[in-house]
Amino acid sequence: MRFLSCCAAVFFLAFAGVLGAVGASAAGLAGVPGVFTARECHLESSGRGGETTSCSGVFVSDDGTLEDRHANLSWPGGRAGREARVRTVVLGGYQRQGAGEVALILALMGAVGAVGLVCGVAGSPPRVRERMADALGRAVDRRAAFPSGSGGPS
Repeated sequence: MRFLSCCAAVFFLAFAGVLGAVGASAAGLAGVPGVFTARECHLESSGRGGETTSCSGVFVSDDGTLEDRHANLSWPGGRAGREARVRTVVLGGYQRQGAGEVALILALMGAVGAVGLVCGVAGSPPRVRERMADALGRAVDRRAAFPSGSGGPS
């Protein structure tokens, strides 16, 4: 059972890392910035009975050095002829830039990271879990003894 928990922890934390790479692009911290112009868009089945809009078109970097005439973008609400600010993603493809995308990716990263952490703790030997609980308890006790602005150590 411990092996399964450790494997799950590695999987979830790796997935959180992948989300981080996509999030960095959405936040404008990684990738090549540019404009995606949709040539055509169509609905695709996204499993569980839902649909998503997938668009194909042209990506042109802001500095004009990169042009991809066969770019594809998953774009809810995308329509032929419309443009979107995007960045290339380290893992391939394109990610729309914007606060909404960043917020969604951060929420997903938090959830996936939390599941990974729980799996990792569950897979730890009992002695390690006891040490973590003791350390967490001491940290909470210290913060309670010295609230912010009380002059004690922070």
